[in-house]
Amino acid sequence: MGPKSRRIKKLPISSFTPDTNVHSSAAQSLPSSDSKSISRHGRVRSANRPVVSRKITQSTITHFHTLLKKQSSLKQSLASTIENQRNDERVQAIQTELDSVEREMTALGGLNAYQIASTLGQSKERGGDSSKVLVRWLDELGIKQEMVAQSSKLRMLEIGALMPDNYASCSKWIDNHPIDLHSQHPDILEQDFLQRPLPAREQDAFDVVSCSLVLNFVSSPADRGKMLSLIHKQLKDLPNSFLFLVLPLPCLANSRYLSLSTFQDLMRIIGFTLEREQWKPGGKVGYWLWRKSAGELEGRDRWVRKTVVKDGPKMNNFAVVLP
Repeated sequence: MGPKSRRIKKLPISSFTPDTNVHSSAAQSLPSSDSKSISRHGRVRSANRPVVSRKITQSTITHFHTLLKKQSSLKQSLASTIENQRNDERVQAIQTELDSVEREMTALGGLNAYQIASTLGQSKERGGDSSKVLVRWLDELGIKQEMVAQSSKLRMLEIGALMPDNYASCSKWIDNHPIDLHSQHPDILEQDFLQRPLPAREQDAFDVVSCSLVLNFVSSPADRGKMLSLIHKQLKDLPNSFLFLVLPLPCLANSRYLSLSTFQDLMRIIGFTLEREQWKPGGKVGYWLWRKSAGELEGRDRWVRKTVVKDGPKMNNFAVVLP
């Protein structure tokens, strides 16, 4: 029998820091002042981007996301229990479970390390950059050609940006403004979108808002509804104003409270009509392009509370309610 294969030790995501030095033997011949390394394909790669397997980063992101949701749920239960003056044993039990979850989050490296893993997963080298879908759709709709012909630029707000250069190749016709709640880069404005001031003038509004894998991280259904409503208000009142929305497909395809069709009804009430979509049955992620329209009052009452659309043992509780 041959030698046993060595098992790879699993590391916390705090190990995936942007300062990790990853060099091939070829890269060691570079001068020490050079901050780049050579990939196995011969391409120059920045040394501050560690090579971590897609499987590791995706499992890390998924697990930390689960812990974030559990933390939010426990905090809500704790606040409700204290407010209703229930017994101290129940309060202590919830607090103990919350402490356990937060210790596990710390062991994984905390929120900053989670975002680093997310950045790795989103990198263009991994094909995780959703910007190429939006750019293709804007090209198909003739928006790119129109901007180039007019020597003008689309004003875009990118919510939850993990990397500042997602649209760098389109800088001749897209003026991107990236923001994130916990910015990992000086070129990304650290800002809570829910607290962002509304445009004071039309020229301060945006032609496009990108919200890629952000809505699913908002902790409550009410805040998700608030976020979509605020995005509508951040967009210009023009025919070619768009929301680019990316969600894990199960949020809509496997939810007790939403479906692909009912979500379209909800968006129409907020003030969005579906322009483009890209997803496949059983897929992990869905992409949607929504054109800004006038909101509708009729049917709004249905969305002020959660309503079960379908139910089953393996369905999730993703929901959106309107403020």
